[in-house]
Amino acid sequence: MNIKKLLSRKGIILQIKNAGEQLKFQSVIPSVHQRKELLYAMEETAADWIMLKLGDVNTLPQLVGYIHRSGKKVMVHQDSIKGLARDKMGIQYMANCGVDCVITMKSLCVKYIKDAGMIAAFGFFVIDSDACRTGLGSIKEHQPDVVILMPGTIPLQIIRDIKSEAGMPVILGGLMTTREQITGAIGIGVASVATSNQDLWNLVI
Repeated sequence: MNIKKLLSRKGIILQIKNAGEQLKFQSVIPSVHQRKELLYAMEETAADWIMLKLGDVNTLPQLVGYIHRSGKKVMVHQDSIKGLARDKMGIQYMANCGVDCVITMKSLCVKYIKDAGMIAAFGFFVIDSDACRTGLGSIKEHQPDVVILMPGTIPLQIIRDIKSEAGMPVILGGLMTTREQITGAIGIGVASVATSNQDLWNLVI
């Protein structure tokens, strides 16, 4: 693998208000569900971020430490860590573990995530027009740092409209399995795409 080539691939620089620093989201974020996937993402990809969707409250500190020592940052889905309370205390626990970004489906948790010094990523499922309106209303009210739209296979025009209305970086997640899907999303200004397909983790766009 040509690491220099991978490190020089196109990335999007985002100014995150909460973090007060510039963060680089490259085209693809590895979404890991197993330890062997995590090892591959840390050692064999040039990704800046890893989306962690495994572990429990006992193993989270260790997993976050592994990721940081590999030179990468970690975003954790609030609903993916076994035994983790989905409230203010659970969010503070993730901050104490060194998590860089928390993905939440609960808009009220956005403030807690920001107050704990982490990047707040608010995710919602785009299943119909009502879901879009509700999601956009939550975004405008609670002002997350990043929006995650699921599934990533929703029509590009819908993604473009939500991105324009939200006025903040958008990451796609769920059912993104081909190069063409990712290329199309990045082409309309999506910041990054999260996928569990290892064949796409080193995709250069």
